[in-house]
Amino acid sequence: MKTIALVLLFGLSGAAAAGYKEAESALKNTEVREARELDALLAQPGAALAKDARAAALLADNRQALELFRQAAEAPNEGYLFAPKPEKLSFKTPAVKFGAHVKLIKLILIDAKIKTAEKQAGSAEKDLLAAAGFIAQLSSQKSGVLLSSMVQQLCLLKTYPVLAESMRGTSARPAYLKELAARLEKIVENQDYMRAAMIEEAETAKGTMRENVSPAGMVIELGKLSPVQRLGAKKLQDQEFFSTVYGKYNAAVDEHAKVLIAAFRANDPSPVGAYLNKRQREILARKQARDERSTFSGLIDGMKGGPEAKKEMGDIVVDTMLNMSTPSYEKIIPRYHLFFCELNVLRAALAVKLYQRGSRRLPDSLDQFAPSLLAAVPQDSFNKFGPVKYVKTGRKFLVYSFGPDGADGKGAASLDYEAYLENPARSAGDILFAD
Repeated sequence: MKTIALVLLFGLSGAAAAGYKEAESALKNTEVREARELDALLAQPGAALAKDARAAALLADNRQALELFRQAAEAPNEGYLFAPKPEKLSFKTPAVKFGAHVKLIKLILIDAKIKTAEKQAGSAEKDLLAAAGFIAQLSSQKSGVLLSSMVQQLCLLKTYPVLAESMRGTSARPAYLKELAARLEKIVENQDYMRAAMIEEAETAKGTMRENVSPAGMVIELGKLSPVQRLGAKKLQDQEFFSTVYGKYNAAVDEHAKVLIAAFRANDPSPVGAYLNKRQREILARKQARDERSTFSGLIDGMKGGPEAKKEMGDIVVDTMLNMSTPSYEKIIPRYHLFFCELNVLRAALAVKLYQRGSRRLPDSLDQFAPSLLAAVPQDSFNKFGPVKYVKTGRKFLVYSFGPDGADGKGAASLDYEAYLENPARSAGDILFAD
């Protein structure tokens, strides 16, 4: 996969911003070499973590950082909490930095697991609501959308099993379940199947084209040519030339974004590959036509500033930039839908738990919730966007999505997330909540 361009300045605003900045400054003993250690600790059961000296030391060192994170996660995000609205977009703009945020959410999940093991349910619930609040804030971001969305997906992946464990049985307070449901619904309200991200990436590519191919830049390049070459190039590179180049490139980038948005919405990357193959065939056909054209006639036309030479030069510029700036966004479509289905399984399970608390029995189907607890039954995009599955067995129940393999495993086995992310072929298992 080509490197995905990440495009926005790191910046925060308001009280939450100060909290996150201060929390980052307060982080201790979580350097790069310890990043894997946080994952290893988080994978342990709460009872084991409660006896782990390293976990205790990390939490003691970062008590202030975690409290600042909890406070920051309560603030609303009007769209520019993690990155300001940029004046212009291009690949040269530094990316948003989320490394400290990811470390903090892992630490707060470790703290939640320990608090649960130590029967401090209220403290554990505060941690988990902070994690859900941070993920909801990411979903509201209007700048740096692609990276914000990818961090959101990662954080839910880490948070999902801890949230699920907190919901099981009868120990969770109803107020916690209701607030958690509200925070998850906030994420749903902002779901757009990566539309905003793909539009922003398209605008970034356009900005990069204007930076790399401009009248001022061409003046510098012309100085490197011979006098005869310079004369011909000057005749070709007028304002009409640049307007035409920008127009062709923008149209191609917009079409690519349109195809990507549809692919994300359908959970089907194949149309993107078909589109890019078609575009590549067109680029090769234009090159072949140029190669077959008479060199002498092309030179004469170019010296005169002729339309054919101008068109050919414009095609070369556009095609070169298209080949240089086509990240493989379609490869992250299944991971996006893993996040989407995790979220929907949690939402449906929460509705079941809240119904059970209110009526002292399990519902017969998820349809009973609409519209009081859920506006509609959450979808499973790995099952053609049908409803997530709900199975009641006595006082126990399952909610599950088919998962990336698209097969109905009947909730018998859970997807191994880490194995799947390392190798998408290892996709067996359902996205599962069992109680």
